[in-house]
Amino acid sequence: MPDHAALYGLIGAVSGAALGAGAGVIGPILLHRRQAGERREQDIRAEQRQREQVQREENWRREQARREESWRQRQFRQVVNREKKIDREALIRRLTAIRASTRGYQDILTKHYQLLTSGTQVGIEDFENDLAVAHSELNSAFDEALVDGVWFAHARQASFLIPPSSSILPAVGGLRGQGIDTTVLVDALREAADLVRACVNGESPIPESLRGETEQALAEVEAARGELVVYIKGRVDGLSVE
Repeated sequence: MPDHAALYGLIGAVSGAALGAGAGVIGPILLHRRQAGERREQDIRAEQRQREQVQREENWRREQARREESWRQRQFRQVVNREKKIDREALIRRLTAIRASTRGYQDILTKHYQLLTSGTQVGIEDFENDLAVAHSELNSAFDEALVDGVWFAHARQASFLIPPSSSILPAVGGLRGQGIDTTVLVDALREAADLVRACVNGESPIPESLRGETEQALAEVEAARGELVVYIKGRVDGLSVE
């Protein structure tokens, strides 16, 4: 019996020592594993936070780029609209200058003819000086309209209005703008100017045949210019609503 007790005591001591030794080895291993797992979780969370931060920065950059592009587009549209407005206003001025200059030319012819028919003497120098001013204004208006693309077809017929130094003839050749045929108006102005000049240079009172021809020529100027005015009004109205 005592031998068995001693044996059991020895076995217990050995077992206890073994368990203690095992605990001394296994404990640190388990601790290390737990700590390693916590570090992995921390690393994963850190990586997630970093990815989220990178995504937030990317989203911010995209939003900034979108806003900048939107701003540039607004600026571009404003510039385009401003330039269009300037172009429209300039074109309207050119069109109205054509209307005014043709009216001025017509008025010179009508005024001098009415003076003659009322019995007032008109000097040829006064007539030619007034007509030269009207020529200059008409030349300038036609030149600007042609150069800027308001194309008046057959404008070479207007050469009687244009001195050799003017740009109207070369300007007509290469333009493809909005157009109207001014041949009838130009011919009517030329014919009326010649007839009024004949009245100024001729005898007084004006012979009936010459009066009839002159009044017919002035009426044709009025009709031809009326067509031009209708065209200009339509163009101006169209530009005003663009």
